[in-house]
Amino acid sequence: MCDLLSECCGPYRRFVLGFCFGLAIIAAVAVIVVLLLGYGRVYHLRVAVDDASLTRFAVTSTAVSYNLTVSLVVRNPNWAMSVTYRSLEAAYLFDGHRFDSIAAVSSEYVQSARRTAVFRLSTGADAANASLGNAGAQEYLKEKDKGVFDVEVDLSGEVQYQRHRTWCKLEAKCPLKLQLPTPDGVAVVFEKTTCDVLRSSQRGC
Repeated sequence: MCDLLSECCGPYRRFVLGFCFGLAIIAAVAVIVVLLLGYGRVYHLRVAVDDASLTRFAVTSTAVSYNLTVSLVVRNPNWAMSVTYRSLEAAYLFDGHRFDSIAAVSSEYVQSARRTAVFRLSTGADAANASLGNAGAQEYLKEKDKGVFDVEVDLSGEVQYQRHRTWCKLEAKCPLKLQLPTPDGVAVVFEKTTCDVLRSSQRGC
């Protein structure tokens, strides 16, 4: 009887073992694919300015007086990798010339996968040094007549993606169109602006 049972079960035992071995191979391949998709390819951060307000803006050839508040939104589209920020600075430019800057991240900051970080920046100066020249002063008068000022926010910093050793340069340009508050108190509406994230030439970034 035992010999007969062994003869009947033998083929099935080999089938079960082969089936389990096949499942193990499929599971291993699936894990490798998930790891490659999750950590092998870096999806670059997406940057936007969700809100911004300019309450004072006066320009001469050598200085800028202003008060500016910017709500900077950075999204991590990677579904598995977190991002560590070493630094992040926002520089303000008018007519292509930098007139001030502020640190958005001054110490290590970790952003989880698929999360959005919001950096609210507020700065101002009575007379920030700026070498705008006569061309910059003329451009200011022209834009003042129109009631809309072209102010650019340039981001620069260093980030590291999870399980990657390289510290990648993060650079983005955010061209903003800003208006001063109206004398009649009518609210100034800001249109959300998507920033242009520059692609890094660094390997793995």
